[in-house]
Amino acid sequence: MMIHKKYKITNMRKFKRFIFLSTMLICILSFSSTKVYSKDIPQYDYINVKEGDTLWSLASNYNNDDIRELVQIIKKENNIKNATIYPGDIIRVPIH
Repeated sequence: MMIHKKYKITNMRKFKRFIFLSTMLICILSFSSTKVYSKDIPQYDYINVKEGDTLWSLASNYNNDDIRELVQIIKKENNIKNATIYPGDIIRVPIH
């Protein structure tokens, strides 16, 4: 019974505070390390167009099987009627 006397709780208030703070720390660490993404909410990458950029060159930076399809999606998402973009434009590219 020596162990029991060694670890005896002398101050219940400090013990409860310790348990509460320990639990909060564990919760914060466990939830801060996880990233949650919803499949229903589309994710976008925003690109600042530079001199010489084209829709084709911007779309080719993303690993997509069909670049033509991605160019059409970018045009639709950004309301681009023709394939003309200008330096300084912000282009929204959907990430799948």
